[in-house]
Amino acid sequence: MFDFVEKRKDFRQKANRRSLLISLVAVFASLHTILGLIPGIWRSWIIALEPLEGIVLGPIGGFLAALIGTLLSRFIRPRVAVMYFFGLGEPLGALTAGLIFKGKHYQVLAIYTIMLAAYFLHPLGRTLPAWCLWDVYAACALIVISLLLWKTVENRKPLKLFLTSFIGIEADVLWRIFLFIPLEFYKALGFSEEALPVIWIAGAFETPVETAISVVVTLTVGLPLLKAIEKSKLINYPVT
Repeated sequence: MFDFVEKRKDFRQKANRRSLLISLVAVFASLHTILGLIPGIWRSWIIALEPLEGIVLGPIGGFLAALIGTLLSRFIRPRVAVMYFFGLGEPLGALTAGLIFKGKHYQVLAIYTIMLAAYFLHPLGRTLPAWCLWDVYAACALIVISLLLWKTVENRKPLKLFLTSFIGIEADVLWRIFLFIPLEFYKALGFSEEALPVIWIAGAFETPVETAISVVVTLTVGLPLLKAIEKSKLINYPVT
């Protein structure tokens, strides 16, 4: 009898967690969709929400919310077909942010290593100005530093949010680079190899601006949001 009661209680708890996750994913997916429809400096304002999806929902929940949001925003405001693949960087960024926030550094290092290795193994990756990826290198350095100093980082929420947002949004950036060069999507977009150095140099200055915006929003919104969540005791984050 006791075992039956415990099993029933455990079943209810799992059902409640599942319902909570579905509700939160729906809320964040809706926000993601709305922000995905608003043009930003060079792309949409989803950069403002992407890390927070991973922080609050965790890697799996953040990935799902961002994936649903990016698909819905592109369904409402259709893009060139090839751009749908670039949009997958958004769920990857949320996933990466969730992993870093939970201290899963080795998984994040694997994600970065695979895409960076593919980039430099490609002939163009070895000829384009290497310094243009300085922000990606900075993210790689921060992954290693936070891994080595995680006990210190974990207890300092502003620093933790800074690292999470920076590394998460740069994973999105690296995905776009991965598509553009190793998978040669630049051809599908109509760019010649001669035009790539100019694009790379411009990106070295433009992309970090969006990363900075993402970090500032995450700190500005994230700190009071997490404090409110902790005070309410309604959910334990990251949810997944």
